[in-house]
Formats: sequence, structure tokens, C-alpha cells
Amino acid sequence: MRKISSLSKYAVYSLLGVFLGFLVSVLFLNKEAIYIEGNTNFAEASYNSAVEKAAPAVVNIYSDQIVSKSPLSSTRYSSIFSRLGSNIKTSLGSGVILSPEGYILTNQHVIGEQALRVTIELSNASKYKAQVIGIDKGTDLAVLKILDEEVLFPSIEIADSDEVRIGDIVLAIGNPYGLGQSVSMGIISATGREFDNPYSNYLQTDASINRGNSGGALIDTKGRLVGINTLIRSSSGGSEGVGLAIPSTNALQIIGDLIQFGEVRRGWLGFSIDRLSLIRTGMLLISEVSENGPAHKGGLRVNDVLSSINSETPTYENLYKTFARSKPNEEITLRVVRGSEEIEFLIIAGEAN
Repeated sequence: MRKISSLSKYAVYSLLGVFLGFLVSVLFLNKEAIYIEGNTNFAEASYNSAVEKAAPAVVNIYSDQIVSKSPLSSTRYSSIFSRLGSNIKTSLGSGVILSPEGYILTNQHVIGEQALRVTIELSNASKYKAQVIGIDKGTDLAVLKILDEEVLFPSIEIADSDEVRIGDIVLAIGNPYGLGQSVSMGIISATGREFDNPYSNYLQTDASINRGNSGGALIDTKGRLVGINTLIRSSSGGSEGVGLAIPSTNALQIIGDLIQFGEVRRGWLGFSIDRLSLIRTGMLLISEVSENGPAHKGGLRVNDVLSSINSETPTYENLYKTFARSKPNEEITLRVVRGSEEIEFLIIAGEAN
């Protein structure tokens, strides 16, 4: 009986050892499999291909600008390096190559109003001189052209920013603080943000944007341009997670004018919307009509309520698009509710000053 008992114990211990060994091996093998699978997923989540696609088209811009001296400034140290009554400063920013011919889109504030010399540095450290083709203060955009006809430059693919959704992942590429080309990641926090001018319709992102990023690219995960990084809202001067970018679709609307005319030729409708009514009720109530302006000539009156804009829903976003993208002499159809009537008007856009 004792012998049988010992054998039984031996068998039990043997089975227990086998079981524990199997359990440990399964745990370790599964852990390794999970680790490998995790690495595979991580590789798939990398945005390296998007950056590799877009980065060569993002450039550093160095601009020597004339800035007016303060009336209190001393002229004692004036020299051949400054003009009477003015100083020269070097501005740092970024830009995006739009075409192989070397057309570059950037922010107007990167090059200023009087740029003496503009130098473009590519991601491969090659440097070129560029000329200013046109600027638009309204949207803070400018188009430059690299002064080299022999080279075909890498250009960026442009996406339809109207398709961008809140929560989409985006990458900001630029030259923050002059460190060299850098990439940061975030999401689209909001669309249609307004700030400081009537043409603003910004994409908001929490991707890190700092001084030197202005004019750089905001791209999607496919490496396509969705915006031009322009502003940050910050109490410290550095990135605090509120960056604003001009949507690519808005930029495309004005690039042609800048290249052709050196300025943007915009339409003018000649009426204003009651913002308080918009906030409280969502209605587009006309609060002001400019005398002898396009809206006045077309028949619109104060207190009319817009019921359609070019046969589309009367939202402020649609009104903004119509306003910002209109050209002189363009025909715009508006329907309004006036009392108990609904009336349709044809407005012929004037030219904005």
C-alpha cells in the first residue's frame, strides 16, 4: 500500500509539474506573441510614410524685412546696414511648395510687407533665393516663387479640407524656433474657428505649433495638405494646445489671384448679420444693408431673414463660404423671409476695397 501510495504521489507530482510547465510556457509564449503583435500594430500606426511623402515639400523661410524705427530711436549708430528711419530684421518661418516650378505658399506675416531678401531652405539643406509673387493681408497668405528655372522641386498633394472632421489625426511640419524641420502630432479640435478677421475660418488643432511653424504644413495621415499653420492662442507665447491653421480649400481659392494679379480680388455683398440673433436662434437676420451696395440694389432690407443661400441651407458657414469665395460680378441667389412672405433675390457681387 505504501508503495502504491508513493507511486501515486510521484504520478501526481509529475502531472502537476507538467501542468505548471505547460502553463508557464503558454503564458510566456502568449506574452511574446502579444508583444510582437503589439509591435506590428505600432508599426502600422506609425505616420512615417505620411511624413516622408510631405516633408520634402515643406521649406524653411528666412526673410529680411524693413521695419520702421520708433520715433524715439537713436540714429547715433545708423550704418550702411540700416536705412534712414528703418531697421532690418530677419523673420523666420516655414512654407509649402505647391508645384514643381517652385511656387510656395506661406503666411504673409512670415515675409512682412517689405521683404528685401527671401531665402528658401529645403529639407535637404539646399538654399535658393525667392521672390514675392503676391500677398493677401485678409487671410495672412503669401505666394513666393523660387528663382531657379533649372530645378523641379518636390510638391505637396493637397486634400479637400472641407472633408476634415473633428477628431481626425493631423501632423504639423515646420521649423519651430529655427531648430530645423520638426513634426508634431495632434487631432482636429474644431473647424470653422473665427479669429481677428472676417475671412477667418480656421481649423483648430492641438498639434504642437510654435514660433517658426507659421506657414508650415498641417497634413493628414496620408501626407496630404489640409491646412497652413498660422496662429496659436497662448498666454505664454509657446504652444498650449490651441493652434489655428488656414484650411487648404480656402487657400486654393486665393492662390490663383495671387499668382495672376499679385492680390486677391474679392466680391462684396454689402450686408451684415445680427450676431446676437445668430447665437440665440441660429437665424441669419440681416442687421445692416449698405446704401447703394449690391444687397441694397438687389432688394434686401434690414430684418429680412435668410432662408437659403444659392439653394443651400442658410447656415453661417455657408454664408461665410459664399462671402469669402465670391468674385466681383458673380451672381448670388438669396431667399429671405420678410413678414409672412418668402422672396428670392439675385445679388450681383461688387468689388471689395
